[in-house]
Amino acid sequence: MLKQVLEQGREAADSALEKLLPPATQHPTSIHQAMRHSVFAGGKRLRPVLCMEAGRMVAQTLPAGIEDVGAALEMLHTYSLIHDDLPALDNDDLRRGRPTCHKAFGEAVAILAGDALQTQAYEVLAQLRCPAEARVAIIRELAHATGTVDGMIGGQVVDLEAEHKKPDLATLEYIHRSKTAALITASVVSGGMYAGANAEQIARLRAFGQGVGLAFQIVDDVLDLTQTSEQLGKTAGKDTAAEKTTYPSLFGIDESVRKADALVDQACAELNEFGSRASTLKDLARFLVERKK
Repeated sequence: MLKQVLEQGREAADSALEKLLPPATQHPTSIHQAMRHSVFAGGKRLRPVLCMEAGRMVAQTLPAGIEDVGAALEMLHTYSLIHDDLPALDNDDLRRGRPTCHKAFGEAVAILAGDALQTQAYEVLAQLRCPAEARVAIIRELAHATGTVDGMIGGQVVDLEAEHKKPDLATLEYIHRSKTAALITASVVSGGMYAGANAEQIARLRAFGQGVGLAFQIVDDVLDLTQTSEQLGKTAGKDTAAEKTTYPSLFGIDESVRKADALVDQACAELNEFGSRASTLKDLARFLVERKK
């Protein structure tokens, strides 16, 4: 059942992305080819799937057009990956099993491809087929999640500044909650907003997303130590090489896995009010901490 949900969600997100991104033949072709190189590199589309399933849980059916929210989320996520891989940041040659954008197209085009995906995402969000209030709320949610205050960019900055320093739990939590969990949280919350969730439901979705997002990054830290580059589809051991602050560096692998499991249990409890309608989201949460890549 979960495998089917993931596959159908990925197909819906890919179809929306194909429709919403400029074709590779559109002038100027280099930037559109670079954008598509990274977007269609075989990602699992976890953020769009979380968004769509949150919307389905709230509305009790999949809301029409919600896949466009998922596509915008994937554009924002991919923009962050393109920039994260640049030599000035994490300096990686491999992403999702293929050359990173700057390796394939050069640094200048890669930077612009990331910029273009971010602006394209907001063009898509501005045209969502939902009430204007929900549209504005979703745009604000995603802008904050990718910004500098408790958002993705702020987390990236603190992550860079924490390299080669003694790990500190407060810094570690800030990095993970901002750099990774914020966009995962926004994925769930925006799906609920699109489906017309009330304030209490949004609060529950936010708490769920924050727990799952932190657990997701803890597992990512563990996989960086325990899997090969071929298994991960990106360069393994990068965190250790950069002396990055990670959960395994503070607590060890076994304790880190236990913390991730506990976070997911707490997150799933937030959805009990939704009854059986929450089963798919709960299954997705457990999948995120049990994955191998």
